[in-house]
Amino acid sequence: MYKNRYILPLLFLLLFIAYYSLLKVIPADYNDIHDHAAFARQMCTGEIPYTGNFLVYLLVNLFSLFTAKVNPTEISLCALLAIAGVYKYNLSKDKIIETIQTGSNSSNNDWWAVILALAMLFVFAIPIPSYFSDDHFFYIGNYVPNVWHNSTILFLFPFAMMLFELSYKQLDAFTIKRNGWIFLLILLNLVIKPSYFFVFIAVYPVMLLCRYKLKKEFWYSIIPLAIGFLCLILEYWIIYKTGKPSNKEASSVIFLPFYRNPEFADLGQLPVSMVFSLFFPVVYTLLNLPKMLNSRLFWYTFLSFAVSVLIFLFISESGPRASHGNFYWQIVICTWFCFFVSLLSLLKDFRIQGKTFRNILLISLFSIHVIVGIIYFVRILVTGGYY
Repeated sequence: MYKNRYILPLLFLLLFIAYYSLLKVIPADYNDIHDHAAFARQMCTGEIPYTGNFLVYLLVNLFSLFTAKVNPTEISLCALLAIAGVYKYNLSKDKIIETIQTGSNSSNNDWWAVILALAMLFVFAIPIPSYFSDDHFFYIGNYVPNVWHNSTILFLFPFAMMLFELSYKQLDAFTIKRNGWIFLLILLNLVIKPSYFFVFIAVYPVMLLCRYKLKKEFWYSIIPLAIGFLCLILEYWIIYKTGKPSNKEASSVIFLPFYRNPEFADLGQLPVSMVFSLFFPVVYTLLNLPKMLNSRLFWYTFLSFAVSVLIFLFISESGPRASHGNFYWQIVICTWFCFFVSLLSLLKDFRIQGKTFRNILLISLFSIHVIVGIIYFVRILVTGGYY
């Protein structure tokens, strides 16, 4: 389409400016983009070894021509994040077009797809009750579908989306060829950031078993997961067993139920924040409960979200990495899936039912989440704080 010739380059430029601005306005002490660029430079000079999830750092060094200098590595990282953001937008747009395309008013449909795909870059949790704390938190204590400050999860997003999409298609109709693509995406997820794979390896086999029982399709589909699990063990060994410990204390992964990191909200607030964080998906599900309960996509999406939360509540890290919150990131991706799947279902309702009061109410709730996300983004730029 002719519009994409302008939209995609413009979006890349705007996202690059956004990430570079965030890199500069968020204090370095808790700026993950700043830290990840620094890690890439240290890996480039050999000061620290490449870790198990090495791909982002390797690409940063590759596109900065292995200079190991501050400005080239930071520009390279921001460009990679902008590319990932454009890819995320384009995947969303294509899926929206597929959902709303009716053969008539295709131009209007294309523009709606552009607007809604852009909206999915900003959609955010409604920060209740966290905003009413003394610190007026937007991010802390909520289940957010988008973040702006962590480069590895931002780069992972489109690859997690593709893995989710292809695996769902595999649940609908198995093909050997698709199994190969799923395996490739599993490997890419692991070498970027294994957060979504933690969820995938728990939920996907259950969905496969429900779909195919113990037929050959189930066993063929398990093969990429089994290899991915072995790769995850290798990645664990590289990160936790071969890395140099900080302050002479090694980190590890531990089972620690309901541990509350000081940087996160009280656990007692989490049930309330869950409702408001996912207010649009929750309301949509309640208003369409019979339909959603009969949907394989619904179960795949919301089981993934439930597992992502359970991982956060029960698994943690010890040692110097204990405060990093690395077992939160899968929640961001799975929360985004909840919003996107609910939005696609609502768009189908608009196509079939038209502008009913219920549909207008639901799209209004979605719009509130988007407006909050825009406010959150502006607030980061103005204050330099993403909490």
